Amino acid sequence: MILRLKNFTIVEQVVLALSLVLLGFLLFDPFMLERARVLDPEARTAFKAVTNIGRSNWMLIPTGAAIALALVLRRRHVGFRNAAGYGLIASTIGFVFVSVGGAGLVATLTKNILGRARPKLFDTMGPFEFKLFAFSPDYASLPSGHATNIFAFATVIAMLWPRGKVLLYTVAFWIAASRVLIGEHYFTDAVLGAILGTVVPYFVRDRFAARRWLFERTPDGGYKIRGARTQRWLGWPKPAASSFGNTQLFGTSSGKSEAMGGD
Repeated sequence: MILRLKNFTIVEQVVLALSLVLLGFLLFDPFMLERARVLDPEARTAFKAVTNIGRSNWMLIPTGAAIALALVLRRRHVGFRNAAGYGLIASTIGFVFVSVGGAGLVATLTKNILGRARPKLFDTMGPFEFKLFAFSPDYASLPSGHATNIFAFATVIAMLWPRGKVLLYTVAFWIAASRVLIGEHYFTDAVLGAILGTVVPYFVRDRFAARRWLFERTPDGGYKIRGARTQRWLGWPKPAASSFGNTQLFGTSSGKSEAMGGD
């Protein structure tokens, strides 16, 4: 029998999650920090270059500008087809902006409220040092903002372009890992950041679908992008005999994958 999170009560899920986090604090964080400290200097230099890709600036600034441009063009170009096309562009880029920006905002607020000491303070503070509402860079370790940003971006693009999800998540993994390997974050910081960055786009997609912005629900409870032409342009699989499937974040109720949902 396969156990899924939905089979547990909320209290049981919370206890399980806290137990796993505590285990990570006790075992994985000290171990990975030790590995990071003995990392080859050339490898460290390479990971420092990789880690900057996880910054949200290059994701949010261009997408925000593109949304504004699409909205302006929509108003200037008269005609239903033009308006619909620019509206689709604006909603697509808006989905990226809201998902990545929202995840980054939650991560920033959380890390400053929790105030976990960064790994550089491990020798004097240990992995359990928290200073609530510190709003200090030295106490802003949990969760990793870079991991949150890049996993949110990978999840969003994978939803839009399902064929690229293996490549996207591989890149996201190494960027998140770089934060641990250069000693900026603990292992659990990166893992929780990756989870946060993955969850937020699913929430945003649900809100968009409820308003029929870019996405819409299928009869069996799954999701699809509105418009067959858009689906073909993004490389979505053709509809099969079964519908789009009913994939949930932590399991499927129908046993089918969301072939068209872009998880």
